[in-house]
Amino acid sequence: MAVERKVETSPKPAVVLTPDEEVTLRRVAFGQSDVRAMRAQDLTRLRNLRLIQDSKDGPCLTVSGRQRFDELPKAMLMDRGPKDLMSAMAKVFKTN
Repeated sequence: MAVERKVETSPKPAVVLTPDEEVTLRRVAFGQSDVRAMRAQDLTRLRNLRLIQDSKDGPCLTVSGRQRFDELPKAMLMDRGPKDLMSAMAKVFKTN
């Protein structure tokens, strides 16, 4: 009688980035910062991790960089308009 073994393939653990590296990854993702304004050591590490690559317009995310960016915590109410922000603030400051 053969014994079946199940090999569990767990997802590859995410690389731990420092808070500064997370900021740099976000700045690359949004494409709003000049490369001279970003930390050189962060850019070097993100390149070595293959999260970013150089292009003619400056650094850009790789596929794995986009996935890592999507895993980063997002700012509260980031995608909502002012109307939603005002209602959220009203809930927070509502007195009973």
